[in-house]
Amino acid sequence: MLAIERKRKIISLLEERNSVLVPELSKIFNVTEETVRRDLEKLEVEGFLKRTYGGAVINDRINSELPLKIREVTNISGKRSIGIKVAEYIKDGHTIMLDSSSTALQVAERIKHKKRITVITNSIKVVSELASARDCTVISTGGTLREKSMSFVGNLTEDSISNFNVDVSVICCKGVDIEKGITESNDLEAQVKKAMMQSADKTFLVVDYTKFDKISFIKMFKIEEIDIIFTDKKLSPDWEQYIASQNVELIYS
Repeated sequence: MLAIERKRKIISLLEERNSVLVPELSKIFNVTEETVRRDLEKLEVEGFLKRTYGGAVINDRINSELPLKIREVTNISGKRSIGIKVAEYIKDGHTIMLDSSSTALQVAERIKHKKRITVITNSIKVVSELASARDCTVISTGGTLREKSMSFVGNLTEDSISNFNVDVSVICCKGVDIEKGITESNDLEAQVKKAMMQSADKTFLVVDYTKFDKISFIKMFKIEEIDIIFTDKKLSPDWEQYIASQNVELIYS
Protein backbone atom coordinates (compact mmCIF):
# COMPACT_ATOMS: atom_id res chain seq x y z
CA MET A 1 0.00 0.00 0.00
CA LEU A 2 1.31 3.43 -0.96
CA ALA A 3 1.97 6.05 1.70
CA ILE A 4 -0.84 8.30 0.42
CA GLU A 5 -3.28 5.39 0.64
CA ARG A 6 -2.19 4.64 4.20
CA LYS A 7 -2.66 8.30 5.16
CA ARG A 8 -6.16 8.36 3.69
CA LYS A 9 -7.08 5.17 5.53
CA ILE A 10 -5.70 6.59 8.78
CA ILE A 11 -7.84 9.70 8.37
CA SER A 12 -10.87 7.54 7.63
CA LEU A 13 -10.26 5.48 10.77
CA LEU A 14 -9.82 8.64 12.83
CA GLU A 15 -13.13 10.02 11.57
CA GLU A 16 -14.78 6.77 12.62
CA ARG A 17 -13.04 6.14 15.95
CA ASN A 18 -11.45 9.50 16.91
CA SER A 19 -8.21 7.71 17.85
CA VAL A 20 -5.80 5.09 16.50
CA LEU A 21 -2.92 3.03 17.90
CA VAL A 22 0.43 2.47 16.22
CA PRO A 23 0.56 -1.35 16.74
CA GLU A 24 -2.94 -1.74 15.30
CA LEU A 25 -2.10 0.35 12.23
CA SER A 26 1.10 -1.61 11.76
CA LYS A 27 -0.91 -4.84 11.52
CA ILE A 28 -3.61 -3.32 9.28
CA PHE A 29 -1.07 -2.01 6.76
CA ASN A 30 1.51 -4.77 7.21
CA VAL A 31 4.29 -2.24 7.73
CA THR A 32 6.66 -1.51 10.59
CA GLU A 33 5.62 0.62 13.53
CA GLU A 34 8.32 3.11 12.54
CA THR A 35 6.65 3.53 9.15
CA VAL A 36 3.34 4.19 10.87
CA ARG A 37 4.95 6.77 13.16
CA ARG A 38 6.34 8.60 10.12
CA ASP A 39 2.85 8.61 8.56
CA LEU A 40 1.38 10.03 11.76
CA GLU A 41 4.11 12.65 11.98
CA LYS A 42 3.35 13.86 8.46
CA LEU A 43 -0.37 13.94 9.13
CA GLU A 44 0.23 15.95 12.30
CA VAL A 45 2.27 18.50 10.33
CA GLU A 46 -0.61 18.73 7.84
CA GLY A 47 -2.98 19.41 10.73
CA PHE A 48 -5.16 16.30 10.54
CA LEU A 49 -4.30 14.75 13.90
CA LYS A 50 -2.44 15.09 17.18
CA ARG A 51 0.04 12.41 18.10
CA THR A 52 -0.27 10.79 21.51
CA TYR A 53 1.76 8.18 23.36
CA GLY A 54 1.34 5.03 21.25
CA GLY A 55 -0.96 6.51 18.66
CA ALA A 56 -2.91 9.60 17.62
CA VAL A 57 -6.25 11.38 18.04
CA ILE A 58 -8.13 13.37 15.46
CA ASN A 59 -7.66 17.12 15.46
CA ASP A 60 -11.26 18.16 16.18
CA ARG A 61 -10.52 21.74 15.21
CA ILE A 62 -10.12 20.79 11.56
CA ASN A 63 -11.93 17.45 11.45
CA SER A 64 -14.96 18.91 9.68
CA GLU A 65 -12.85 20.85 7.19
CA LEU A 66 -10.97 18.06 5.47
CA PRO A 67 -10.16 18.98 1.86
CA LEU A 68 -12.44 17.47 -0.77
CA LYS A 69 -9.63 15.31 -2.17
CA ILE A 70 -9.43 13.61 1.23
CA ARG A 71 -13.18 13.45 1.85
CA GLU A 72 -13.70 11.79 -1.53
CA VAL A 73 -11.86 8.69 -0.36
CA THR A 74 -12.95 8.46 3.29
CA ASN A 75 -15.65 5.81 3.83
CA ILE A 76 -15.97 5.62 0.05
CA SER A 77 -17.96 2.36 0.15
CA GLY A 78 -20.56 3.88 2.46
CA LYS A 79 -20.91 7.01 0.35
CA ARG A 80 -21.25 4.95 -2.81
CA SER A 81 -24.01 2.87 -1.28
CA ILE A 82 -25.83 6.05 -0.26
CA GLY A 83 -25.47 7.41 -3.79
CA ILE A 84 -26.99 4.24 -5.23
CA LYS A 85 -29.94 4.35 -2.84
CA VAL A 86 -30.64 8.07 -3.36
CA ALA A 87 -30.64 7.52 -7.14
CA GLU A 88 -33.64 5.21 -6.67
CA TYR A 89 -35.59 8.22 -5.38
CA ILE A 90 -34.63 10.48 -8.27
CA LYS A 91 -37.12 10.07 -11.09
CA ASP A 92 -36.97 10.91 -14.78
CA GLY A 93 -37.91 14.55 -15.28
CA HIS A 94 -36.88 15.64 -11.79
CA THR A 95 -35.17 18.92 -11.05
CA ILE A 96 -32.48 18.50 -8.41
CA MET A 97 -30.04 20.58 -6.40
CA LEU A 98 -26.79 18.95 -5.32
CA ASP A 99 -24.40 20.53 -2.84
CA SER A 100 -20.60 20.28 -2.95
CA SER A 101 -20.22 17.31 -0.59
CA SER A 102 -18.37 14.14 -1.52
CA THR A 103 -21.57 12.17 -0.90
CA ALA A 104 -23.56 14.37 -3.31
CA LEU A 105 -20.84 13.64 -5.87
CA GLN A 106 -21.62 9.95 -5.46
CA VAL A 107 -25.29 10.74 -6.11
CA ALA A 108 -24.32 12.58 -9.28
CA GLU A 109 -22.44 9.52 -10.54
CA ARG A 110 -25.55 7.35 -10.05
CA ILE A 111 -28.14 9.57 -11.77
CA LYS A 112 -26.31 10.08 -15.07
CA HIS A 113 -28.60 7.60 -16.82
CA LYS A 114 -31.81 9.40 -15.79
CA LYS A 115 -33.89 11.05 -18.50
CA ARG A 116 -34.81 14.74 -18.76
CA ILE A 117 -33.33 15.68 -15.41
CA THR A 118 -32.00 19.09 -14.48
CA VAL A 119 -29.26 19.45 -11.89
CA ILE A 120 -28.37 22.75 -10.25
CA THR A 121 -25.17 22.70 -8.24
CA ASN A 122 -22.50 24.85 -6.66
CA SER A 123 -19.95 22.04 -7.05
CA ILE A 124 -17.30 22.09 -9.76
CA LYS A 125 -16.82 18.34 -9.30
CA VAL A 126 -20.52 17.63 -9.85
CA VAL A 127 -20.57 19.78 -13.00
CA SER A 128 -17.61 17.83 -14.34
CA GLU A 129 -19.14 14.47 -13.39
CA LEU A 130 -22.42 15.23 -15.19
CA ALA A 131 -20.82 16.80 -18.27
CA SER A 132 -21.09 13.49 -20.13
CA ALA A 133 -24.68 12.73 -19.09
CA ARG A 134 -26.77 12.48 -22.24
CA ASP A 135 -30.13 13.70 -21.03
CA CYS A 136 -29.20 16.00 -18.15
CA THR A 137 -29.26 19.78 -18.09
CA VAL A 138 -26.56 21.03 -15.74
CA ILE A 139 -26.72 24.53 -14.26
CA SER A 140 -23.84 25.94 -12.25
CA THR A 141 -24.76 28.50 -9.64
CA GLY A 142 -21.61 30.56 -10.11
CA GLY A 143 -20.30 32.67 -7.27
CA THR A 144 -17.03 32.90 -5.40
CA LEU A 145 -14.85 29.80 -5.66
CA ARG A 146 -13.94 28.13 -2.38
CA GLU A 147 -10.88 26.06 -3.19
CA LYS A 148 -11.01 23.72 -0.20
CA SER A 149 -14.40 22.32 -1.24
CA MET A 150 -14.17 23.14 -4.97
CA SER A 151 -17.50 24.90 -4.61
CA PHE A 152 -19.10 28.25 -5.32
CA VAL A 153 -20.34 30.21 -2.30
CA GLY A 154 -21.47 33.70 -1.37
CA ASN A 155 -24.31 36.06 -2.20
CA LEU A 156 -24.17 35.44 -5.96
CA THR A 157 -24.50 31.69 -5.35
CA GLU A 158 -27.41 32.09 -2.94
CA ASP A 159 -29.20 34.56 -5.25
CA SER A 160 -28.82 32.13 -8.16
CA ILE A 161 -30.29 29.26 -6.13
CA SER A 162 -33.24 31.38 -4.98
CA ASN A 163 -34.32 31.86 -8.60
CA PHE A 164 -35.26 28.18 -8.94
CA ASN A 165 -37.97 25.87 -7.65
CA VAL A 166 -36.87 22.22 -7.69
CA ASP A 167 -38.25 18.82 -6.75
CA VAL A 168 -35.39 17.71 -4.53
CA SER A 169 -32.34 19.15 -2.82
CA VAL A 170 -29.59 16.73 -1.81
CA ILE A 171 -27.36 18.05 0.94
CA CYS A 172 -24.80 16.73 3.39
CA CYS A 173 -23.48 18.12 6.67
CA LYS A 174 -20.62 17.72 9.10
CA GLY A 175 -22.59 16.68 12.16
CA VAL A 176 -25.99 15.36 13.26
CA ASP A 177 -26.90 15.55 16.94
CA ILE A 178 -30.21 14.98 18.70
CA GLU A 179 -29.93 18.19 20.72
CA LYS A 180 -28.02 20.47 18.35
CA GLY A 181 -29.57 19.27 15.11
CA ILE A 182 -27.76 19.41 11.77
CA THR A 183 -24.53 21.38 11.75
CA GLU A 184 -21.90 22.54 9.27
CA SER A 185 -18.30 23.68 9.63
CA ASN A 186 -18.32 26.69 7.30
CA ASP A 187 -20.87 29.51 7.36
CA LEU A 188 -20.72 30.17 3.61
CA GLU A 189 -21.38 26.51 2.83
CA ALA A 190 -24.20 26.46 5.39
CA GLN A 191 -25.93 29.45 3.77
CA VAL A 192 -25.82 27.73 0.37
CA LYS A 193 -27.37 24.56 1.81
CA LYS A 194 -30.10 26.60 3.49
CA ALA A 195 -30.89 28.28 0.18
CA MET A 196 -31.10 24.87 -1.50
CA MET A 197 -33.56 23.64 1.11
CA GLN A 198 -35.76 26.71 0.71
CA SER A 199 -35.91 26.18 -3.06
CA ALA A 200 -36.89 22.50 -2.91
CA ASP A 201 -40.16 20.64 -2.40
CA LYS A 202 -38.24 17.90 -0.57
CA THR A 203 -34.82 17.79 1.07
CA PHE A 204 -32.71 14.66 1.29
CA LEU A 205 -29.96 14.60 3.91
CA VAL A 206 -27.18 12.24 2.80
CA VAL A 207 -24.84 11.38 5.68
CA ASP A 208 -22.63 8.40 6.32
CA TYR A 209 -22.68 6.93 9.80
CA THR A 210 -19.57 8.84 10.94
CA LYS A 211 -21.56 12.10 11.06
CA PHE A 212 -23.99 11.02 13.78
CA ASP A 213 -23.43 12.21 17.34
CA LYS A 214 -21.08 14.87 15.98
CA ILE A 215 -21.48 18.64 16.39
CA SER A 216 -19.87 21.18 14.11
CA PHE A 217 -19.53 24.95 14.33
CA ILE A 218 -22.59 26.30 12.47
CA LYS A 219 -26.18 25.43 13.36
CA MET A 220 -27.96 24.78 10.07
CA PHE A 221 -31.26 22.87 10.34
CA LYS A 222 -33.47 21.11 12.79
CA ILE A 223 -33.82 17.42 12.01
CA GLU A 224 -37.56 17.78 11.54
CA GLU A 225 -36.95 20.13 8.60
CA ILE A 226 -35.54 17.24 6.56
CA ASP A 227 -37.82 14.93 4.57
CA ILE A 228 -35.59 11.86 4.23
CA ILE A 229 -32.28 10.91 5.86
CA PHE A 230 -30.09 8.48 3.91
CA THR A 231 -27.25 6.74 5.73
CA ASP A 232 -25.09 3.67 5.29
CA LYS A 233 -25.19 1.79 8.61
CA LYS A 234 -27.89 0.96 11.10
CA LEU A 235 -28.32 3.57 13.82
CA SER A 236 -29.01 2.98 17.48
CA PRO A 237 -32.63 2.40 18.60
CA ASP A 238 -32.56 5.82 20.27
CA TRP A 239 -31.67 7.48 16.99
CA GLU A 240 -34.28 5.53 15.04
CA GLN A 241 -36.98 6.43 17.56
CA TYR A 242 -36.01 10.08 17.58
CA ILE A 243 -35.97 10.41 13.80
CA ALA A 244 -39.37 8.70 13.58
CA SER A 245 -40.75 11.05 16.24
CA GLN A 246 -39.79 14.00 14.03
CA ASN A 247 -41.80 12.56 11.11
CA VAL A 248 -38.61 12.11 9.09
CA GLU A 249 -38.11 9.02 6.95
CA LEU A 250 -34.89 7.07 7.53
CA ILE A 251 -33.47 5.05 4.63
CA TYR A 252 -30.55 2.65 4.95
CA SER A 253 -28.36 1.97 1.95
